Amino acid sequence: MISISDAFGKFRRNLEITPTESVQASRRQQRMREHLDDSDLDIDDTFLTGAYRRATKTKPLADVDIMVVLSDRTYLDKHPHEVLEAVRRILAPIYGEDRVCCDRRAVRVDFGVKLVDDLTGDVVSFDVVPAFIEGDHYLIPDDVLAEWIHTNPKVHEDLAVQANKGFAEQWKPLVKMIKTWNRHHDHPIEASFLIEVMALEIIDGDWVGPYPRELRQFFATAVNAIAKSWPDPAHLGPDVSDMFDGHPEKLRAAQTALRSAEAACTEALRLERAGRIGDALAQWQILFGPLFIKS
Repeated sequence: MISISDAFGKFRRNLEITPTESVQASRRQQRMREHLDDSDLDIDDTFLTGAYRRATKTKPLADVDIMVVLSDRTYLDKHPHEVLEAVRRILAPIYGEDRVCCDRRAVRVDFGVKLVDDLTGDVVSFDVVPAFIEGDHYLIPDDVLAEWIHTNPKVHEDLAVQANKGFAEQWKPLVKMIKTWNRHHDHPIEASFLIEVMALEIIDGDWVGPYPRELRQFFATAVNAIAKSWPDPAHLGPDVSDMFDGHPEKLRAAQTALRSAEAACTEALRLERAGRIGDALAQWQILFGPLFIKS
């Protein structure tokens, strides 16, 4: 029977982006850039960003962020939805009206990939984020706030690199495991970036390990910590936790899910101490889903 340590080693490897997935993401980005270049939008640059660039993206590769830097700043005088709709109108005829829609800050493009399991090597969807250069950072639309918000993905990327280096290169794997839990349980924490922002504070100090104990510690601390206001780490945009503003039921649901995750970790550790390795592995798989393999 596989040990708990070996199972988590396999779990970590299963969460790593493969060369096939990297090539697919690059290819889809380039093709989308070609479609946008053929339109009447004036594009200065496009690049992959978000969790994909920070190496904290979970699998399958869904909602991969691609930032599209535009030059026509007249959009900044309009409601943010107008630039989102302009991008949607270009991409919808190409990818399908039912697969392209405006989201809060991006245009989501679903590639129609049927997921047989979570180990697919394909890219499921992109989030196309229109942006304008603003000094050393960017302005992006926010359809919910009805305003243009400031962001700096380079600062977010640098903070993730620093956190990972300071935690013996274990910070990013832990964040991906927690994000996998979140996705497997239907996103009780609505914005997965909030998990990363919380992890910058909660997963700190020296790496002690092993993964099971570090995960339990995160969930235990996050139950109460998630009720705080979590600002943008770049100190530019709105609070990353603003999805809870005016929605206490969402906060309660997130806390309930975190509390249940802590209890599941505690039970799995108890089963391991009792020598019931098979039952402990099953408990971890319930927590994380099929990417956690028991054998």
